[in-house]
Amino acid sequence: MAQVGSGLPEHEAAAAQREHRTHAELRQTPADVLIIGSQVVYGTVGMSAALPVLHREGLHVLAVPTIVLSAMPHYANCHAVPHDAGWLADTLNDLVVLGLVDEITTIATGYFASAEQVEVVATWLRQIRLSHPHITVVVDPTIGDYDVGVYTAPGIDAALREHLVPLATGLVPNAFEFSHLTDQADDPVAAARAMLGEHGQWVVVTSSEVAGETVTDLIITRDSTTQVSNPLVVTGAKGAGDVYAAALVAGLHNKMTLVDAATHAAATVHAGLTARAL
Repeated sequence: MAQVGSGLPEHEAAAAQREHRTHAELRQTPADVLIIGSQVVYGTVGMSAALPVLHREGLHVLAVPTIVLSAMPHYANCHAVPHDAGWLADTLNDLVVLGLVDEITTIATGYFASAEQVEVVATWLRQIRLSHPHITVVVDPTIGDYDVGVYTAPGIDAALREHLVPLATGLVPNAFEFSHLTDQADDPVAAARAMLGEHGQWVVVTSSEVAGETVTDLIITRDSTTQVSNPLVVTGAKGAGDVYAAALVAGLHNKMTLVDAATHAAATVHAGLTARAL
């Protein structure tokens, strides 16, 4: 869309805004990754967990919050403001006009506050798939976990399954989310491959198996399966999945193979849980 009040045709207004970036912005390095998810003032979940990982890896990140919370909802004192789906749509379109989507390699999604947000992002991603087919789309279908159950709003799981999962290059569900989104529990490999849409290449199921003192992640592509194991760290800390997805995205951006990126992500989570310094 053209800049309001510019008096210029749409393409000229967009070009003018892109030119203005070269004068107005302190940081001139191209953007690498766009992430969409939750943000907390205090805590290490959502984008507040992902951003430190991505920044440590040297990535320039565009972060679009779906909701801003004072702290995790586990606390009695937690106040949250979900962003309107219309604002989300406008923000994503602004990033296109500013030329930022031309720069990135990856779009990653996490927590959504409403099914309408999921639909808005999916509609936008369909356009991006046409205009920027090289961009990798990583979907962490955030729904819940075994210790707390489903913690997203009603309808989000169905919206993810119907609208967003089919657009993903890769999916990063935990074992609970994977079982929630599929109906082939007896054959996880077939279930994972059934999730892949037209652009889908892989599914990484985190904590797919916990046996003794070992936790295993399952990496499934259209023609291979690989397991990555690490020592189990017993903890109640939240945000490990967000850290994993961020480290995986960083690894892929930095030209690692999928298995190497998943191994890197698992090691990042293990180190963080061990040190409790994510």
